[in-house]
Amino acid sequence: MSAEQNLSNDAFQSALAHLLALPDRAGLAALVEHEPLIMSDEFLAVARQAAANPSAEALRERLAWLTDLRQRAEQDVPAALQAVLAANTLEELRQVVDRWPLTLTDAFAEAVEHLAQQFADAGQREAADGLRQRLVALAQLRLYRETWTETPQGQAIFAFLNAEDDAAALSVFHAHRDLLDHPEAQWTLDEVLQGGDPESQRRLEKRRALLRYLRGEEHA
Repeated sequence: MSAEQNLSNDAFQSALAHLLALPDRAGLAALVEHEPLIMSDEFLAVARQAAANPSAEALRERLAWLTDLRQRAEQDVPAALQAVLAANTLEELRQVVDRWPLTLTDAFAEAVEHLAQQFADAGQREAADGLRQRLVALAQLRLYRETWTETPQGQAIFAFLNAEDDAAALSVFHAHRDLLDHPEAQWTLDEVLQGGDPESQRRLEKRRALLRYLRGEEHA
């Protein structure tokens, strides 16, 4: 079965549009966190086919960012796996996901399932069941985050976060004031989204402060 058959066209086009909308590398970590699909082998295979077009220079640049991020993520797998094993509640698991977005990828799920099977084969049923319960919780978190990015408010928050500069972010705010001038939007920026590296974290903190200021200004 080809990668195109495994990956629906709508899902690919949505993920591709979000990837191409990134103005720079700083927004990539937030995109991966809320659209884990772009870290999958299937997405990369189809995207690389599209990037073969001579006019797809922007896509090739973003695929290079993504490839670099995947390589760095692979180095984090042992630490992320240990963190998943240590998580005893959904909130603790959510914190693990915030720190290691790779935990929502298919490859990571396969690694956890492989480890669970090893425990089961060794007669350690309780450990195997515990890992599989964490897999179910990770799948639920992934579904929520992938679905959230497709909501009108999720798209508005994402556009505000990844606006090229403050002036562009201000334009996004005024265009989507009904979605962004809302406590839930502020909570999402403050509590749900996390930067995956210092540069993206700085961008996120600036947008948090800007949205807080704009919401105060609008209510004044």
